[in-house]
Amino acid sequence: MARLYLMGLVMANALHPIPTPPHVSARAAIVMDARTGAVLYEKNAFVQKDPASVTKMMTALLVIEAGHLNRVVTVSKQAAATIGSSMHIRYRQQYTEMDLLRGLLMRSGNDASIALAEAEAGSVTRFVAQMNIKAQELGAFNTAFENPNGLTAPGHYSTAYDLALIARAAMREPVFRRVVATREDVIQEQVSRSKRSISNTNQLLYGFPGADGVKTGTTNAAGKCLVASATRHGRQIIAVVLNSDNRFGDAARLLQWGFTHWNTDQVLAQGEKVAQIPVKGGTVPDVGARLAGPVWVTYPEGASYQVHIVRRHFVPAPVVKGTVVGRVIVTTMDQPPETEVLVAGRSVARQPVRRPFWQWLTGFWRRH
Repeated sequence: MARLYLMGLVMANALHPIPTPPHVSARAAIVMDARTGAVLYEKNAFVQKDPASVTKMMTALLVIEAGHLNRVVTVSKQAAATIGSSMHIRYRQQYTEMDLLRGLLMRSGNDASIALAEAEAGSVTRFVAQMNIKAQELGAFNTAFENPNGLTAPGHYSTAYDLALIARAAMREPVFRRVVATREDVIQEQVSRSKRSISNTNQLLYGFPGADGVKTGTTNAAGKCLVASATRHGRQIIAVVLNSDNRFGDAARLLQWGFTHWNTDQVLAQGEKVAQIPVKGGTVPDVGARLAGPVWVTYPEGASYQVHIVRRHFVPAPVVKGTVVGRVIVTTMDQPPETEVLVAGRSVARQPVRRPFWQWLTGFWRRH
């Protein structure tokens, strides 16, 4: 049996309207809080679009997860001949995967994407299959890839929402986050040892406060696209604009709107005790219900949220530490509820059964 308890009401104005978002020229767009995944704004965010080179976020994520960044890769004919945006690698040149990753994310190198795909999976086809599997794992269910670079191809599509999910996952990787935040860097060809500088195509890095990523993309079919990220005072917001007449301006306005008109707060900390639950038949009368993880909530400036505790009326002994005994649910306007499980903070043994005296006496005489 479970019971619902209202733990608290925070911020007083439950009727506060959702702040009006800025006008953007993008045909599809989304603003997402990176910590909670809350969608602050969306425009055609679930409509399939050509993602162009923002596809390379997924390519980079798989390469980083594979963990071979120090491996030296020899550039194949196929990689060197790849059309479109390029980091200008040539057949039989050698680069570390790390330098190819820089060229992929900073210069949007289509050639780098092929070299990395071949190095990691043995072929582009096998690597693309891995990309599609990873998309499903991340919940990007409206995404399908046909290549690792985003060149226009039948059946190659994504959505603004899915791309925000991919960016959110990729930005959890320190290497990815460091590269996409870098304005300029140096790469080295391993045979000649020659070095050259590369610069980032993301213009937000050069002027928008807190900008730290992530990826540009442009094709005739997709138009101008951008997945952007900015972090201020520990809070990160992701904006995606697809087929935009002014991608950097659109993204900057959406990011600023998110920082100005929305808050993200930690409501409860991991391990925090929020209730005592009676234990039936235990060596102690109750057990603390603690948060298995932290609880965060994203809400509009001036709005409200409520914290609810749904917990068991009692738990029977024995109780194993970590047993799920309830759930915390945080509700706020215009957002799906945030939930986290409550677990028993300690183990509780079953209380020994006391036999009636005559049963004890009978057992005593039988033993003697």
